[in-house]
Amino acid sequence: MVINPHNLENRFTGQCSPLSVRVGRLLVLFAFLLLTALLGRAQSTTADMTGTVSDNTGAIVPQATVTLTNLATKETRTAKTTSTGDYTFTLLTPGSYSISVTEEGFKGFVVSEINLAAGDRAREDAKLEIGSTSETVQVTGQAPALQTDSSALTATVTEKAVQDLPLNGRNYINLAQITPGANEGPPNGLNSGARPDDRRQTSSISVNGQDDVINDQLVDGMDNNERIIGTIGVRPSIEAISQINVQTNTYTAEVGRTAGGIINIITKSGSNDFHGSAYEFFRNDVLDANPFQFGANNPKPELRQNQFGGSISGPIVRGKTFFFADYEGLRQVQGSNPIVSQVPTLAQYNLLRSNPQALAHGAVDPVGLQYAMLYPMPSGPSTNNGASAPFITSPVTSLNSDTVDAARRPAVQPEQPAVWALYL
Repeated sequence: MVINPHNLENRFTGQCSPLSVRVGRLLVLFAFLLLTALLGRAQSTTADMTGTVSDNTGAIVPQATVTLTNLATKETRTAKTTSTGDYTFTLLTPGSYSISVTEEGFKGFVVSEINLAAGDRAREDAKLEIGSTSETVQVTGQAPALQTDSSALTATVTEKAVQDLPLNGRNYINLAQITPGANEGPPNGLNSGARPDDRRQTSSISVNGQDDVINDQLVDGMDNNERIIGTIGVRPSIEAISQINVQTNTYTAEVGRTAGGIINIITKSGSNDFHGSAYEFFRNDVLDANPFQFGANNPKPELRQNQFGGSISGPIVRGKTFFFADYEGLRQVQGSNPIVSQVPTLAQYNLLRSNPQALAHGAVDPVGLQYAMLYPMPSGPSTNNGASAPFITSPVTSLNSDTVDAARRPAVQPEQPAVWALYL
């Protein structure tokens, strides 16, 4: 997209006062800066591919035709190699691609599948063999290559890993914790989900030993940091995640504002085929084994955990515009490990309840009696020489959440990435 500030400025200067002109210029400048920021953010959600085309002798091949095809949406991009034999495709949606190179007097060159992650700058060089263009050299097995065109240290959790790896609670942060250089944060940290003041699922991750509250959390390249305790703002469903990109060092310019890690969630946006899912994951203490009894009748901690939802995606206009939407609900009731407290013995409890005569003669204070009756009944025999008895309980906490994601994505044109997304 190109903005001509002079054309826009002329609209403000037609019949306007000098103050209006200055305001108009400020608005134009603000719009330009906003657009620049959005385009600068694009690299954190898109990928680039570059390469050099040469023949078997190593001589460059200028003006060769290079065609890149998105295997999911069938979108194609075409470029000609430069006078130095180079080609570049920018602002590519993460996913699987095929690439073909053709030139008169040479056999065709095809790589059937190349996987690109957000932030990648992948290199795919092509060596053409002399022959007829009707012949094709098919490359089916490419060894993973170092991305020498980018300095960022990045690990990507692929869509297959996101969908297939088992997760207790379907919390995507657990996948980011297994990438190289990353680990789970402190068990009682501010964003651990284990504190009395915040019972949300954990978002704690420590990158290279750094504090877990200084990471930069992103969703599709957009800021996703909750400013109060350092947790995340939006937690997309696992069903909505295409891949998880974790940068751990030498960050690229558009995201380098932290001493921790960059955790970027790339959401799905549909393809040329319709897909859908429906699911429910549940845990229940009825299915759990009884805890080991250390001489006491310890009850099983209560547990009711249900996660349910579904997704649907497909083309709005085949080959041009695509959509994705999903819903996930979480209902959780969870008891903690048993806690033992000391309460009055059963005999003391019954004595207080069955002695109205002492209460009538003032031997027992009525207010004190009401306080004493708030003690629960003991769970076992008396201890401490009959002075008290144990009461065993498992405090229960509850967590309910609902997540809705929706996205519409047009076919990406060169230099014009666009994804409209809604997270609730």
